[in-house]
Amino acid sequence: MLLSKDAIGSAAERGVTPGDFYKSGHQHIHDAIQSLNVAGEPVDVVTVSDKLQRVGLLDTIGGIDYLVELQNRTPAVSSADRYARIVRETSMLRRLILAASEIAEIGYSQPDNIEQALDRAESSIFEVAQNQVSDTMVQLNDLMPQTMDRLSEIMEKGDPITGIPTGFIDLDALLSGLQPGTLNIIGARPAVGKSALAMGMAVNVATTTNKPVLFFSLEMGRAELSQRILSSEARVDSAKLRNGRLNGDDWSRIGRAIGRLSVPLFIDDNSAVTVMEIRAKARRIAAKHGGLAMIVIDYLQLMGGNVSAENRQLEVSEISRNLKILARDFEIPVVALSQLSRGVETRSDKRPTLSDLRESGALEQDADVVMFLYRAAVSGDDAERKAEAHLQIAKHRAGPLDDIRLFFSANFTRFDNFTSKGP
Repeated sequence: MLLSKDAIGSAAERGVTPGDFYKSGHQHIHDAIQSLNVAGEPVDVVTVSDKLQRVGLLDTIGGIDYLVELQNRTPAVSSADRYARIVRETSMLRRLILAASEIAEIGYSQPDNIEQALDRAESSIFEVAQNQVSDTMVQLNDLMPQTMDRLSEIMEKGDPITGIPTGFIDLDALLSGLQPGTLNIIGARPAVGKSALAMGMAVNVATTTNKPVLFFSLEMGRAELSQRILSSEARVDSAKLRNGRLNGDDWSRIGRAIGRLSVPLFIDDNSAVTVMEIRAKARRIAAKHGGLAMIVIDYLQLMGGNVSAENRQLEVSEISRNLKILARDFEIPVVALSQLSRGVETRSDKRPTLSDLRESGALEQDADVVMFLYRAAVSGDDAERKAEAHLQIAKHRAGPLDDIRLFFSANFTRFDNFTSKGP
């Protein structure tokens, strides 16, 4: 890299970073080279030594004599790509050794919760794998045959729903179903019903696809969640399930609902789950069941990230970006619920806007679809207005926007397709 800018480009394409070098002196040298290159300045022994001198690191790396020695020891600039690959692969092996040591430490610590120990172990390995750089550059004419095959498949199928159907007819018509590789945000204020809407989608998708749907509930425990799902599917008042005052008809409805709920819907109620842990669990279930249909997270602001908690906005941005990567890697839709800021409640017009997404503008940027759930009336005596709900499509990267009407049954905590008389 001291001899050629092409070598700097080769290292960048291979994903080489300062941390890939074992010696700290080499890390400082690479950092200086990167800084000069980004600034558009020439890169050679003189400029690099000057850069290191200005930050007080020239003596630390061995002085200008060491830079000259490195330059003279380079066999051939034409082999720069191979050298970059060696540095990168050796770095990956060191990370793998470190991950193996961490896994051994987890095992020797005799953890009480084996499942959590396995998740931590898998996360260590996946973190190494995520740092791997793959060749993603493809020429356009090589993509055309795949595109034509996809179009032919859609035409032969004759179904406008090209993605995963949610069960909500108007929503599916607008989006053509939830598309693989997309991040879909459902935003709402508390007590509007976003968890109920997401649960309804999860049950519908698991039923229609017969493929695993993973529901990560950071707010509700599994017992409360399963009771809500049962109330919704059986159409039995949730209050009756809580107090046990059930009649014969209720029990019949519950029995039939339990039969219908024999679907591959997996619930995880870890209130501190991270994207890395979600990835590990998703990979495990996908390997066991031959794939996934969808992942749902309820809700995004309760998740933890790797960035310092002192800057929550950066942390949410990191989570949002990683969820988008998760959707792309598994080629499935990811649905993430999000709280909205209180500004919605202070306005006369209660319809949410994109600026109401809480804690991060990155949610709007990363999401392929942003949906806002709001109800005409959350409280009061007007039953008809309380039953009317709206799902506003505020962002749709691949198509039009619209406001979709839904019917909300408060007793069952359930959303249905809207008709003039309800479901």
